[in-house]
Amino acid sequence: MSFINSQNHQGEYNKASAGSVYFKLTALWVLCEAMLGGMIHGLKIPVSGLLVGSCAVVCICLLAWYVPARGTILKATLTVAVFKMMLSPQAPPPAYIAVFFQGLLGELLFSFRRKYFFIACLLLAVLSLLESGLQRILVLTIVYGNDLWKVVNDFINGLTQQTSTTNYSLWLGTVYVGVHFLVGIIVGWWAAVLPAKIKKWQTKGTYLFTQEDIASMEIPLRKKKKRWFRKIMFISWIVLLLLYLQSYFQIGLPLLPTAAIFKILIRSVLIILGWIFIVGPVLKFILHRWLQ
Repeated sequence: MSFINSQNHQGEYNKASAGSVYFKLTALWVLCEAMLGGMIHGLKIPVSGLLVGSCAVVCICLLAWYVPARGTILKATLTVAVFKMMLSPQAPPPAYIAVFFQGLLGELLFSFRRKYFFIACLLLAVLSLLESGLQRILVLTIVYGNDLWKVVNDFINGLTQQTSTTNYSLWLGTVYVGVHFLVGIIVGWWAAVLPAKIKKWQTKGTYLFTQEDIASMEIPLRKKKKRWFRKIMFISWIVLLLLYLQSYFQIGLPLLPTAAIFKILIRSVLIILGWIFIVGPVLKFILHRWLQ
């Protein structure tokens, strides 16, 4: 949680630090929605809404706490939706509906600032995950019709060999939505207490080094090493981008793996590094000017 070091000892936030926290939390939300969501969708894991939705709720709650300016969550939502489209073009339309639902609901609930932060976190988590669960059932019903649930009932009734017909599909749907509800309560509670835990971790970390240790640290050397690391990462990004374009446009034999999961992973890495080296600094500059 090093990206949340923008808080001073009085709990106040300067505008430059708020811009940095906003950028990093938005990038974390992009990772959860685009990269994690794309990989889960590629692996056909049925609880994608539960996992990705929980991560999104935590990011929104942290944004509301550390960058409480009005419109912050909406702007982050639009950014996440754009990068999700770039990183996971295979994502279905309901995934974008969930993103905008979470963003709009978060902006509405957290418009009361921190006075009702705990309640807002619980409501956001529960309603977001309930929407995800109900949306999955609704999509299945629209695509396959009520015949799907009749087949499920007939199949389970055939296995149990009961004389009376039981509506097992209703029970399964209730359990599925109930799991989303319970996870929503847990995630909402954890997101609500997370800022206090982060502050506690920061307070403990304050005494890890003495003033003499801090004064003796070779900060210029560290910055120099960091510059070299960024140069290596930038060169690696250029090389990977060229290899990706070569494989995508089929210029000769593809040099990168052609499996769908590898394509998602490589595209995610390219977009994330592009965010770090190009989009991130530009957005940070624009946001810094806007906050001033």
